[in-house]
Amino acid sequence: MSKVLLGIDAGTSAVKVCAFTPEGQLRAKAQRAVSLVTNQPRWAELDLERYWQLVIEAVKEVADQVDEVSGIGFATTCPTLVLLDKALNPVRLGVSYLDNRACESLQGLAERLGGEDAAFVATGNRVSSSTFSAATLNWVMEHEPEIWARVRHVGFLNSFLAARLAGALATDPTQASYSGLFCVREPGTNWDDELLDAAGISADKMVPIRPPEEAVGGVSPAAARLTGLHAGTPVATGAADTAAAAFALGINQARTAFESVGTSGVVTFCLDEPVFDKVFLNRRHIIPGLWLAHGAMSTVGGALGWIHKEVWPELNSLDKLEELASESPPGANGVVFLPYLAGERSPLWDPNASGAWIGLCLGSQRSDMIRAVFEGTAYGLLQNMRLAEQQWNWRPHRMLSVGGGARSRFWLQIKADILGIEFSQLDTTDAAALGAALLGGVAGGVFNGVEDPRLPIAHFERGTILPSRDERCLETYRRMAAIYDGLYPALADSMVSLDSFK
Repeated sequence: MSKVLLGIDAGTSAVKVCAFTPEGQLRAKAQRAVSLVTNQPRWAELDLERYWQLVIEAVKEVADQVDEVSGIGFATTCPTLVLLDKALNPVRLGVSYLDNRACESLQGLAERLGGEDAAFVATGNRVSSSTFSAATLNWVMEHEPEIWARVRHVGFLNSFLAARLAGALATDPTQASYSGLFCVREPGTNWDDELLDAAGISADKMVPIRPPEEAVGGVSPAAARLTGLHAGTPVATGAADTAAAAFALGINQARTAFESVGTSGVVTFCLDEPVFDKVFLNRRHIIPGLWLAHGAMSTVGGALGWIHKEVWPELNSLDKLEELASESPPGANGVVFLPYLAGERSPLWDPNASGAWIGLCLGSQRSDMIRAVFEGTAYGLLQNMRLAEQQWNWRPHRMLSVGGGARSRFWLQIKADILGIEFSQLDTTDAAALGAALLGGVAGGVFNGVEDPRLPIAHFERGTILPSRDERCLETYRRMAAIYDGLYPALADSMVSLDSFK
């Protein structure tokens, strides 16, 4: 067997470990399901010790199938705030990007920075739970002072995994971009002193920021015994999952875009200048001199997971949901779904937003309700696309689609029809894992940096989905999209009132 590169895709709903050849061919894969801890309203956390056990299991399963690993990298759900003690052990659960506990802390932080506009200028992102982990830190300082007293290192999920695998600490610019403690627009890899002062965070608590492809160390002997890896195997800092997917897909120039569909749904635009819009989450790219702007919807795939876990558990697969949804016509017989099951990020930025089916009547069937979920996520994607076009005067004619949701041609056809652009379905759901593995390859000396022309690109296309030419279908979607656009503004106040009962 030949040498391989290992990519650890550490997500919100699953851990995937994939071994690839340096040419990008998948050689082995293992996956473990992850459960969010939601013990309090608006909280969403990860049990880091349990998470590490799942990583060990998946890595060992893959390591038993391959010969020699030349490098290892991470692609992690972001931001996931991790607080570690002196021994590099977590002092509390990790806080996911879906967590909305820190709203009051966000307001206070924005005021200390001179207001939300000033905060956007200083950081490159709007003040939100998804882009200002500093507010969650302030929440811990205020509400969990005994825990904060034990904190020695503040980092993210890749920091924790690097600590466990290599005994070293780091994060990278793609993750730091969502901390509220780092200026996305400016070059360099340093935490911002003014932002740290505003948050009341000591610089010596923050883990170092390293390039995603830099080796933070080698697999420790202890981790080697647990995982079956060879001690000393280079471990790269890694990157946020969507940035890693962009890297693997060859999104390396301005005016290129792709969507990734997992628990969340993200449409990503590549920029060669830091000209940002508050609607989007903005970050550094893995490739120097480029930035990524994300239209991130919080529970796109999560809405379908909620249906088969909590509503109709007998519909326990995407195939079954598709089969039933296909019995309903375009427009879902007048039923619309708002997919705001954990608040919403782009384009609403409202942690109080909640999900809803609208248009139900005695004649409505389960098939209509399920189809409305597929369609509702596409209407939200359309809103983000329109705003991107207004900001950058550009609209893609073709969209690459990756992630677990990209397996569904039914769903892609709905999106192609509603957005009016073609979608390319890739024969991989592991773009983020491949991006992580390639970063490991750079750390291990297989590639000469992140712009090495030998780096493979994950364009293994299964097919192209073209928009429908059925004008009746398209007109139905246009009318339903207009209704969708008006629903959140009409219901927003009621959503705030309802949130007080949760």
